[in-house]
Amino acid sequence: MSDLSLILEATLHGQAARRAELDELLAELASASREEPGCRAFRVLGGEEPGDLVVLSSYKDEAALRAHYATPHYLRYRARVGQLLGRPSDVVVYRVSSVVRLQDPDPPDPELFG
Repeated sequence: MSDLSLILEATLHGQAARRAELDELLAELASASREEPGCRAFRVLGGEEPGDLVVLSSYKDEAALRAHYATPHYLRYRARVGQLLGRPSDVVVYRVSSVVRLQDPDPPDPELFG
């Protein structure tokens, strides 16, 4: 299926005292990842707990995600992130077969969701 894409959601449980280091590491990862040909989006968001961050990224397909895991910037991130975490990250990959994009409906119209 050519329109299949992947969305990766990762909740990182960083040590609150080292949040600035984690922010910097993720900023570097995000910037380089956005330049990958198969990366459609890469965002880092604040989490619910102090030190927590959420990474939302989207890739064209499975091959693009696997290529991301082999990049120097991802390998550098993997080598450094463990010491900044309080516990392992929670990672989920969603396989998406279709997407409906709305144009700023206000309020959202459920009829537009297909």
